Amino acid sequence: MTTWGGNGKEGLMRAYLFMALALMVHTSLVFAQSKDKEDVLASISLEGLLELKVSSASGIEESYRDAPAAMVVITALDIKQRGYTSFDEIVLDLPGFDTSVTNGNGSITTYQRGYRTPFTQRTLLLINGIVDNHLWTHEATLTKTYPLSNIERIEVLYGPAGAIYGPNAFLGIINIITKSARDTLINEEMVKVNVEVGSYNTQSIDMTAAGQYGEFSYNLSAKYYSSDEPGIDDYAPWGYLSNDLLVSRDIWGPVVYDTALAAQCDSDGCPHQSKNRPYGRYHDRSRDWGILADIGLGHLKLGIIAWQMKEGYGPYYPSDRAQPGSFWNRSSQQYYAEHEKTAFERLKVKTLALYRQSRVWGEWAEAVPGSDALSGDDALSWVSISDWNSINNSWLFKQDYEFEYSERLTLTGGIKYESKELTKAYDVCSYWADAFCSSATMDTAGKGIALSTDDSIDIQLGTLSSMPDENIAITTDRGAYIQGIWSLASWRVNAGIRYDKNSLYGSSVNPRASLVYYLSEQATVKLLYGTAFQEPAPIQLWGGWSGRAANPDLRPEKTANLEAIFMYQQDNWLHDISVFSASFDNVIKEEAENAGKRHTFGIEYRASAQFSNFFEHSPDITSYFYYTYTKTKSSVSYDHDIGLWVGEGIASCQQIALDHSLSYDPCSDLNVNLGDIAPHKINAGINVPIGSDWNINLRTNWVDSKTLYVRNPLRNKGRKNNGYIVFNANIIYEFRPFSLALKVKNIFDKDYYHSGVEGAESGDDFAQRSQGWRSSLIPQAGRNFMLTMSMTF
Repeated sequence: MTTWGGNGKEGLMRAYLFMALALMVHTSLVFAQSKDKEDVLASISLEGLLELKVSSASGIEESYRDAPAAMVVITALDIKQRGYTSFDEIVLDLPGFDTSVTNGNGSITTYQRGYRTPFTQRTLLLINGIVDNHLWTHEATLTKTYPLSNIERIEVLYGPAGAIYGPNAFLGIINIITKSARDTLINEEMVKVNVEVGSYNTQSIDMTAAGQYGEFSYNLSAKYYSSDEPGIDDYAPWGYLSNDLLVSRDIWGPVVYDTALAAQCDSDGCPHQSKNRPYGRYHDRSRDWGILADIGLGHLKLGIIAWQMKEGYGPYYPSDRAQPGSFWNRSSQQYYAEHEKTAFERLKVKTLALYRQSRVWGEWAEAVPGSDALSGDDALSWVSISDWNSINNSWLFKQDYEFEYSERLTLTGGIKYESKELTKAYDVCSYWADAFCSSATMDTAGKGIALSTDDSIDIQLGTLSSMPDENIAITTDRGAYIQGIWSLASWRVNAGIRYDKNSLYGSSVNPRASLVYYLSEQATVKLLYGTAFQEPAPIQLWGGWSGRAANPDLRPEKTANLEAIFMYQQDNWLHDISVFSASFDNVIKEEAENAGKRHTFGIEYRASAQFSNFFEHSPDITSYFYYTYTKTKSSVSYDHDIGLWVGEGIASCQQIALDHSLSYDPCSDLNVNLGDIAPHKINAGINVPIGSDWNINLRTNWVDSKTLYVRNPLRNKGRKNNGYIVFNANIIYEFRPFSLALKVKNIFDKDYYHSGVEGAESGDDFAQRSQGWRSSLIPQAGRNFMLTMSMTF
């Protein structure tokens, strides 16, 4: 049964959203004319797609054909036709991404162009050109927090772009570009509301209000998402996803049966709990929200980018080690002022001043194995219920310049200064004695740990609301770049270089060059060379605790990419193919170690098609087809027999050679398949309008069988992650100004698995305790549904 009730802050948030909804609808009925400028059945022509304006490739507006990059553009129309209600759904349909849906602790982890990392850290996420990767983890939170109702387009750029964007534009860019009332409305207002309900008690509101009057304009988008997420029975079977393990007193002891709580619970169990949900059974709730808002007056814009993700852990961790019902939170708040003006006729100056706060915090209930036994007298765990926190702030000043020297030559450049106040070690309380805890005393340090054989667990005070000075690091970043774009007859040349300096790890210089040649009106060739560097994330520099390594001596990663692109337009098809080769140095592994190098070779084919509809009086049928081939080699590997990393780039490789009799040189370039990157992938979809009111969209994703990550113990057994194909559908009925959409995911209810993340080291010997903290495979949900009612006034 679907309910909309709530307690405390959750109920208050829902109340605010419904009040805002009522106000928006009332305002629209009074002040606005009924309109729906997004005709769901319309489509952009192939010629229009080539001339579609994009801004992410060069930092200035240019056509898709001119852009010096491989790109995919997702339009507002695509979002509506395909039934996307969250960002993770969009990523799953993109070429060149290998994605694991974990339904918790970040929702998804995705790797662009074959570069596997601990989190989604190497793709730069922008909101209207403003970086939104997390300050502490560098993670791009590609989940359910962002409202989609006011997105104009999403530009997905492939390849490094460090010459323009500086740090962390390492593998590519995702730029979410919202609609501006200043450009779309004239002395009027607009309200759009999407109300969504679906499987797993999922409920969501995604709404936008916008208006423009003379020099004044405003844009407000907001989203609230609530879901219980899939239960154990909704997933493909995985032995470490088990209520029997979660409730086991042999494993969890006083976490699930604390005699000190006997007076507060029934005689059959006395579990501790998280947010009124008891431990000892599977819970994986999500409570996410996001706001994108700005007001404009003349050349000045004041804006807010704010979101919070509050989720359980899902099947990310084995049930004999972690209780998934604990809440884990990420948040970001950005407040900015932006001024843009043309000076001296040809010079555009854009100035940005921004303050930001990023947090990571939450609860964690764990059981560290003391033996391999799952039950009986030999079973033993060290258990704890701990409180975690990380608070990070930054101030940013940035200025970009665009000078149109002549019709043929445009010069751009920019400067940047940013000061960051970063948490060093995780603030962790009621945990092991060597963890930093802001509220700990000499008497309470380490007192939060109990044995599974104990009758009770002593939970200590949680973290303080502010971070102590001794656990804060202050860093500064300075950067400057220059770029020239020269057009001559059938040629377009783009060249640029950027200098960045960080107070912690020093300076970096990153050039980029591209050559675009127009063979004919139908054919285009692009040759690209780009470089970038990736900053070590603070969580890996300092954020370690007893279970995670940290290394303050980490150096930035480096990448260089060489690419050729061919684009060809036929009457009904637009073909776009890339061939690229990328090299990576100073690779940072999940253990916070610079370890060797990697090399990736890939082919990406992106095709769009448009055909006359076989239904009379209906707009054209459109479709897309993406094929990706990716091959990634690593100079280092993991030797499961000795339990150590080996290969060129491992600092201890010579000592390993002395300590072990090996059949290979542990200091050589081992040139192994990195793993977790599918060699072949296909993403395809077709959109069929029926008359003026109906629209059917069908999509499929095929992922080839993939070798598992070198650290995954299943790889040592010769196991692979089997290939799979999944089908999704979205059906829309329009009765303007309303529309109703039914989305079905995993239509054929297929059991399949995504690869485990980070170390993926749990193994699959379900007769004993797991081998490590992260599941080796992530089971995926079966068939599920979403119903969306949309209203535009």
